[in-house]
Amino acid sequence: MKQRNFRIKKYLEEVISIKWLAIGIVFYFYGVMLKKEIVKDSYQRGIPFNNWDITLRLMNDMYLIVYFIIPTVLFFSIKSILLDFDYQILIRLGSFKKWVYNTLKHFWMRSAPLLLLWAFVSLFMMIGFPFSWDWSQLSETKHLTNTLDELVKFFGTPISVFAAQLILLTLSVSLLHVVLATVYVLTKSKYFILTMSVIVFLGGSIGFKILPTDVAFLSPTTYFSIAKGVNTFHSPILSYMVVLGIGVLIVLFLQVLDVNKKVYVQSIKSYIPIGIYFFLCVIGIISKANSLLKSDDATICDVWIESFIGVSANRFAYLSFFFYLIVYFGFIYLVQLYLSNEIEHLGFYKMIRFRNLNKWFWSWMKRLLIAIALFLFTLMSLSLIIAVCFGMNTSFYVTKLSNPLHEVVYHFFINGFLQIVFYIFSVFIVSWLSKESIHGVLLISIFMILMLPGVNAYALIPVGLNSIVYLADYSPYYLTIILFVMNAIAYCVVHYLFKLSLKI
Repeated sequence: MKQRNFRIKKYLEEVISIKWLAIGIVFYFYGVMLKKEIVKDSYQRGIPFNNWDITLRLMNDMYLIVYFIIPTVLFFSIKSILLDFDYQILIRLGSFKKWVYNTLKHFWMRSAPLLLLWAFVSLFMMIGFPFSWDWSQLSETKHLTNTLDELVKFFGTPISVFAAQLILLTLSVSLLHVVLATVYVLTKSKYFILTMSVIVFLGGSIGFKILPTDVAFLSPTTYFSIAKGVNTFHSPILSYMVVLGIGVLIVLFLQVLDVNKKVYVQSIKSYIPIGIYFFLCVIGIISKANSLLKSDDATICDVWIESFIGVSANRFAYLSFFFYLIVYFGFIYLVQLYLSNEIEHLGFYKMIRFRNLNKWFWSWMKRLLIAIALFLFTLMSLSLIIAVCFGMNTSFYVTKLSNPLHEVVYHFFINGFLQIVFYIFSVFIVSWLSKESIHGVLLISIFMILMLPGVNAYALIPVGLNSIVYLADYSPYYLTIILFVMNAIAYCVVHYLFKLSLKI
């Protein structure tokens, strides 16, 4: 009992300390500065304000969050992790998983006053402002210094925004600490988590000013402010979904944190490139869907089309170009990894078993053809699902192209299938001739160059022809003929190389 009273007394002494007074002064003077800015804007525009203008702006101010809140949270988090990581505590708790949860509890005991003080000063700043439970006209007006106008569209009352901000902050700060604690358990390196902290800070300080709205979800600061989240996602829900989604993954990972990781690492090692590739595809589609939220008539089909619009010799955009490289050449890179295994390690054994190079070729090519079809279907399904999650119009028509929907579907699946098959034929030919998988990667680099503006002016080079943007200038059936002829030539080359190998 005495020991418990001593701990409580020590905790209260820590809470009632000079550092919290200093932090409170920072909040106060920053709030005073915001109050002056609000009053000035109100008189200049002749628009009335109320108490919630200062409270919600102080709770959502990005400069305060980026340059004060996040560094302070990172300091408390790292301090908690390093102080709590003791093998006597680990033995008492019995597992790393329990230690992570235990350090989260201690972290909040140390840093809860920060959040409470911030909220208290935000409410204290109401003094001297007209009181109301409703939104002010200043909050509803769109202007440069107002960060609350988007919130008015989704929240009926300002107090609900205040509560939403506190919940989002609690979830985001907790997630940040758990990630750092988990990484420390895995690495046992304080320098590594310090490096991660620097990356989070720099990512926030650079991201909230430099990153365009379409990709602002990559900035950590987006998930510390409900106002920033709404401006980024055009919805208050998606900020919570991202934080909770990552949180669920971390919790699931904590379940296996104490097991022998070598077995699991070896089993998932081969799936890491696929996981990274899938993540990049999802991020790219989300970015496109987010950019189309500004258009009132955009449909789920528009998200699908814009995601895989690609580029042509006459219609070029860097973001579309890079996403085409990730999606299609990324897929070919994964196929290249499979081909290198077939040709360099297992190919000759299978040739003896099949006694025919063509049979050996089609034994794995048939599986790849099925994989291509499933790949294209997955891309379309994924883009439509993400579009629905973003609240797009679910009507099946196209507003971004003049072509009818059936032509776009035909081009995406048929020409997409033929284009990927040609890439595989080409990579296989180069790998077969050189017996080095690296040369297949070099061929992909050449394909990238052939997609640059002005290179393929008449769509005769069979590279990038499955880009949907080609439908603006060419018939999909013309592109099918080009791709079909080139695939036939490529297969003839493969057949000739097999005959040549048998003669040798």
